[in-house]
Amino acid sequence: SRGREIQRLKASEVDTRASLSNLLQAVETSKSSARDSSRAAQTEARLRSEIASLRAERDTALGSDCENKRKTSLLEEEVQMLKSRVTKLTQEKIKIERESRAALGLARSMDSHVAGDAEFYKRKVSDLNDHLHSKNTLISELKHQVD
Repeated sequence: SRGREIQRLKASEVDTRASLSNLLQAVETSKSSARDSSRAAQTEARLRSEIASLRAERDTALGSDCENKRKTSLLEEEVQMLKSRVTKLTQEKIKIERESRAALGLARSMDSHVAGDAEFYKRKVSDLNDHLHSKNTLISELKHQVD
């Protein structure tokens, strides 16, 4: 009976060692799982932080994009206004050039007429002076005859 008791104790010791071994394996598995879970939590926290940072960058970029579109729109309006003004000024310039050419032609025409008129009046004055001179001579002769 003592032999049986020893065998039973040995079998019990083997069972206890197997149980302890299983418990140690379970503890190691639990530790490994806890490490993996901790790493996953750290990775998740890091990814959440990166996502928040990227969202902030996106929001900033969208705000900048909106502002740039507004500036572009204003500049396009200004360009249209400037093009319109350039067209208007070009038309005014052409009108002024046309009027200037017409005025210059009229001035030249008037100059030539004035020159022609001046020559006419010079001849007329000369003719009238000659006529006056001849009349004065005639009056003088008639006065001599009367005296």
